[in-house]
This record gives sequence, C-alpha cells and structure tokens, in this order.
Amino acid sequence: MQNSSTPLTPSQEAALGLIMQGVDDEETITHDAAVDILTAGGFERPEAHDLLEQLLLKGYLYEATDGLRLTG
Repeated sequence: MQNSSTPLTPSQEAALGLIMQGVDDEETITHDAAVDILTAGGFERPEAHDLLEQLLLKGYLYEATDGLRLTG
C-alpha cells in the first residue's frame, strides 16, 4: 500500500506491515488488538498507540463501525 502524498516513517511502515500480516484485507480489528499486534512485534505500548494514531491520520487505516480496517 503506497500513498505518495502521505509517506510513512520507517517505524510507521513496520507497524503497518505487522498489522497487515495480522489481519485479512476484509477483516476488522479493534484498537486493542492492533496495539497487541504491535507490542508483540517489538513496539512499546505507548509507541504502538502513537503509531496506530498516525496510520489512522495518514489514511492507511480507517475506523468502521465494527473496528479498524486497512484502506486500499
């Protein structure tokens, strides 16, 4: 997934990769589950929350009524 108008930092790219590995394209995921995936991947919990927020703000994830989804 690439969006040249909102480039990702290396940490954000790593976080997105972990989330993409942890969910299917059509699947939703809760905030807590996404944070759990990121912490299992080596990020500290506060950093995982920040990275998740940045991915939402940059449009790589979006919030649906039933959870988070990958864009694209």
